[in-house]
Amino acid sequence: MRTDLEILKITVSVYAFIFAGAGLLTLIFRKTNWGRNIIAAILMWLVIFVLFISTSFAGWIPFCILIMLISYGAIREFYKMNGVFTRSSMFMASLLLVMMALAIGFDQKFLFYCIPGLAVFLLIPVHMFSHSYEQITRSVSIQLLGITYWGWLMMHFLLLRRLECGFGAIVVLATMIALNDNSAYYFGKLLGKNSPKMSPRISPGKTWVGFCGGCLASLVAVFAFSYALPPLAVHYRILLGIAVALSIPLGDIIESAMKRDAGVKDSGNLIPGHGGVMDRFDSWAFTAPVVYYSLVILSLIKA
Repeated sequence: MRTDLEILKITVSVYAFIFAGAGLLTLIFRKTNWGRNIIAAILMWLVIFVLFISTSFAGWIPFCILIMLISYGAIREFYKMNGVFTRSSMFMASLLLVMMALAIGFDQKFLFYCIPGLAVFLLIPVHMFSHSYEQITRSVSIQLLGITYWGWLMMHFLLLRRLECGFGAIVVLATMIALNDNSAYYFGKLLGKNSPKMSPRISPGKTWVGFCGGCLASLVAVFAFSYALPPLAVHYRILLGIAVALSIPLGDIIESAMKRDAGVKDSGNLIPGHGGVMDRFDSWAFTAPVVYYSLVILSLIKA
């Protein structure tokens, strides 16, 4: 199995090739919307590389800080979107995020798994002392969902990083998400004009043709970046690719449903024209646990 430095060097070379190809396409289509979309995709890939891959390579603590900041930003947007944002709610969210990080850092996985349940015992009394009984059921339920979905699920990236193949797994996951999102978009635009919609009421832009394009890209990535993963049989790699390919669009649709229920188009304005933290990391939060438990299960099967 390769070292983290060897994985990083190969990944930099592969990404340079991808950027070069995308840059060539940008020049060819520079006067069209396709060119502008390719530029946006290149920039997002660059952000993914700098944020996720470089901080993950730097070590568990820098990566932990990054994931906590993303979780905090997403929870903050989720609370504001649903009208439950208060100083006390954000203080409790911060406290629970720190507890999750410490539990993972000290290898107390049982405590980490218990934190969503523990949150109930903390959030209800805090709300009663702050706001009496008013909106207690709705507010605490939404706060608990925000902490669990955008905090607890996202924190699985830290569990991934603690694996023996952690850095490589994060490289593969980040690449699969980026390839899946972009491939689904372009397949849908090129071939999916008459394709049935995946979820017309929630996300009318997603087509089954785009979904198939994303699945194909995920499978290509899991084999193309196999150098970053532990030795797995071909059928296990296919299972991993399929699991990720299914979870990425599902995470996106779930976040879209949350926004539609709240009556907003974007979760925030962190990136003008591209939404907020939730919009950027919808697939990430949902997919991280899938990859983590898939690798754990496949490792057990292999053993």
